[in-house]
Parts: sequence; C-alpha cells; structure tokens
Amino acid sequence: MRILYLPNSYCQQRQLEKPNFLAYPVRLAMEATYERDILKNEVYWDKPEMMSDITHWRSSIMGYNFLKLPHPDRVWTDAKNKKYQRNGNFKYHPGTYIQSASGCWWGKCEFCVEKGQKYEVRPVEDVIQEIEEIKSQGYRECFDDSATFPVGNWSDSFCGGLIERRNKLVLGCNMRIVNADFLQMKAAGFRMLLFGLESANEKTLNRINKGVKVENIIPTIKKASEAGIDVHTAWMFGYPWETDRDSIRSLNLCHYLLRRGYSKTAQASFYCPKDGEGNETQRKYVRKIYEVAYSPQFWFNQIRDIKNKDDLKYLWRKIKAAIYG
Repeated sequence: MRILYLPNSYCQQRQLEKPNFLAYPVRLAMEATYERDILKNEVYWDKPEMMSDITHWRSSIMGYNFLKLPHPDRVWTDAKNKKYQRNGNFKYHPGTYIQSASGCWWGKCEFCVEKGQKYEVRPVEDVIQEIEEIKSQGYRECFDDSATFPVGNWSDSFCGGLIERRNKLVLGCNMRIVNADFLQMKAAGFRMLLFGLESANEKTLNRINKGVKVENIIPTIKKASEAGIDVHTAWMFGYPWETDRDSIRSLNLCHYLLRRGYSKTAQASFYCPKDGEGNETQRKYVRKIYEVAYSPQFWFNQIRDIKNKDDLKYLWRKIKAAIYG
C-alpha cells in the first residue's frame, strides 16, 4: 500500500474545540513509523502533492496497539519544522512531543474524546531510551502528551531513572490534581506541568465528572510551584448550567493563581459537548483570563522569573499570544 499521512490541528487534540496551531502529532507519527517499518508499507509524511498517487491517506490515528508502536522517526516526520514549534508548551527550542501512555488513568471526564479508552503505559526504560534519543537529536525540551501522565510507582521509577542518568533534557506533561512528588519531578528535569482545572465550581466539576475537589486546587498548584515547577492551568467556560457568577468564580481563581505566581501561564477554551452546544453568553470569559495583565503583581512575578535570554524570549512569546491569540 502507498499511504500518505497528512497531519492537521485535529490530530493531537482531546477537546472538541480545536486549536489554531499545529502541535507535533506524536501518536500519529508513531503509527506512521509503525506502518513504514513494521508493516512494510510505502508511507509518506505530509506531502499533499502526492495525493493523486497514493491508495490510502490518514489524518487521524488508526488505533494500532499502542504498546507495540515504535518511537516516531522525528527526522522523517520533520519534527523540528517551525509549524510544530508554535505553541506555549516549549520554553526551549527546538522542542518535541513524546507519549508515555495512551488514554487517561482517570478517563471519566465528560468533555474528553478519550473518555473510557483503555489506559496503557509504556515500560519506564523504553520511555527513558526515547528521551535519550531525543536529546541526541538536539532537542532542548520535550512535552509528554499522554492525556494524563502516569503517577505512583511508574512515575517514581521514571523520575528515579532520569535522576540517576543526570538527565538534562527539559520536560513537561499533563497532570491532574494529585498528591505527587513534585520535588522529585523537578529533580528529574520537569520544568512545566499542565493542569486541566476546568472550573472553580464544585457543581461543575461533579457534572463533568472531573474527580477533583475545588478545595484541593490551590494547595496542589502551590506545592508544585514551590518545588520550582512552572504551572500552566487550563479552564473552560460556556457550561450550559453555569451563570455569570459561576464563570466569574473560575476567572477569579485563575487570576489569583497567576497574580500570586503559583501558575505562570493559563489558557481557556469554550465548552463543546458532543451532544449539544455550549452557553454562548459565557464565551466572553475565554478572553477575560488575559485581563490579569492589568495586575502589577502579575507582572512583578513575571519579570522576577527572568534569569536569562530564554526566559525573556519566552515572556515575549506569551505576551504576543495574549494579544494576538
């Protein structure tokens, strides 16, 4: 078979609302490498001019056994292409993505397209080996795009292995509000953790089956921040049952974390359920998270974090993202 892989912004996104940038679709790249190297198909990556000469084309994953997938060929899939670098997950460039697990160990959030999927985790040594490969290819930062990063014994072994090897590659991942050993994660090389908080309203967290208590949000975010980790928080507005008062409560918590420096960055999206529409009257709050820029305390913490040229460039990129979206 002659197969053409055409990545787009739908390839690596879990919410139904899509981003306006193209992140490196690591799972798609793993499957493309699998079809080329294991299944021995004739596979092409991101060459739309070949559309008339192929028998199959793919822009979404096929669902091959995750634990049998090889590391993606980042040279062949052009992972250093500038179009894959235009997102806020990387402070240091070039950056790339890795995926340690398929699905989410919670796997119950109503809005997530991976709800109910089987959670599979790669062996610790295999992931560490891929990190070593990434480092040897000249990447400076790596974000683990598992829906939720593995915790417990797996995380302890993984971080311990990286500490033992004196890992220098900067890392990031998606996290839930859990009692993790953030000091160990920092020592292993983690710079940034992305927490999907979604709401500061208990009733909303219950209705979307988030499995999180509002009372645990601030202590967990503060603990990660005090360990020296940059925290990024993600929120959603537009829940059909929420009022302006509910949205403002989430907005206020988002701004509080940013002003205090407990979170360094934040993003917001609009709630898009599979079987209905979000509350359009609440869409205005998506952009309001950037109004924290009117706070002198916020800027004091942002400027205080500048230690080198990379920090300054990263701050400038954040400012541009806030202005232009």
